[in-house]
Amino acid sequence: MKTKRLNFRISDETDAVIRDKAKAAKMSITDYVISATTQKEIINFEGLSEVVTQIKRLGNNVNQLLILARQDRIRTVNLSETQEELKQIYELLSAILRRR
Repeated sequence: MKTKRLNFRISDETDAVIRDKAKAAKMSITDYVISATTQKEIINFEGLSEVVTQIKRLGNNVNQLLILARQDRIRTVNLSETQEELKQIYELLSAILRRR
């Protein structure tokens, strides 16, 4: 339980930076400052929403293929587009992890 209060003055610029970083980390300002000052590692995976979008798109494509296969409307599938999407997802994840 938090029982202590800590007050300090900062410039408008520093306030903006802290607020932006807390928002980017999806944390309250209090939690962000506590984590930052107690040397806990704060990781922000910018660009992850792009990866999620591509994974959803890929999942939709696979579901459509499964439906067509179960209906006997297709027998063979060209997965070159799926492979390309997987490659893009891998590249995005690699880029995000390298920035870490």
